[in-house]
Amino acid sequence: MISIEIREKDLNELARTEVGNLPGALFAGTSPLLRPFMKKLEVLLPPENKGRGDSYVLSALHSHIDRVHADENQIVVKSGEKEVMIRREELGELIGDRYPTTSHHRLNLPGLLFLQSSPSLQTASAILLRREHKLQIPDGRRTLRYIFHMGVAAIDADKERIVVIFDMDRLPKREDGTSVLM
Repeated sequence: MISIEIREKDLNELARTEVGNLPGALFAGTSPLLRPFMKKLEVLLPPENKGRGDSYVLSALHSHIDRVHADENQIVVKSGEKEVMIRREELGELIGDRYPTTSHHRLNLPGLLFLQSSPSLQTASAILLRREHKLQIPDGRRTLRYIFHMGVAAIDADKERIVVIFDMDRLPKREDGTSVLM
C-alpha cells in the first residue's frame, strides 16, 4: 500500500484551486453514493440549513464537515459533536433492492467516496502519485476514475490534510505480476 497527503497548498499549487474546507472537498461532486443518505447526512448541518431538500443538503454539506474517515466497512463523517456513519451493508442493501446481485460485499466505499470528490482533489492526487511514487498514471478521465475507484483503500481527512491510501494490488497487473502503473 502507498499513501499520499494532500494539503490546501497542494490543491492551490497543483490544481489552481482554493478550498475553504479541506474535508469538504470529498463531498464536492454529485456521485450517486450519497443520494440515499441525504436525510442521514442532513443531521450534520446547522438547524437553519435543514429541511431544504436533498440538493441543498448536498451543496451545503461540504462547508460543514470537520472530519471524514472511510475504509472498507464504513464512511464516517463528523461535524462538531455530530457523526454520521454509512456502512457498506446499508449501501449494499439499498443497491440490492434496485440491482439484485450477490457481489455487493465487494463495494469499495473509499473508492466510491473519492469518485465524488472535487475534480481538483482528483487532479492533485494524480500529480502527487506520479511525483512521489513514480506511478505512470494515464491522463484519461475514465482511466483515472477507474484507478481511484478500484485503488483507493482508505481515506482520512481533517481541516489540515487528506490522507489517501492506495492498494496497488487491487489494480490490474502485467503478465509478469507487476502493476500496470509502475
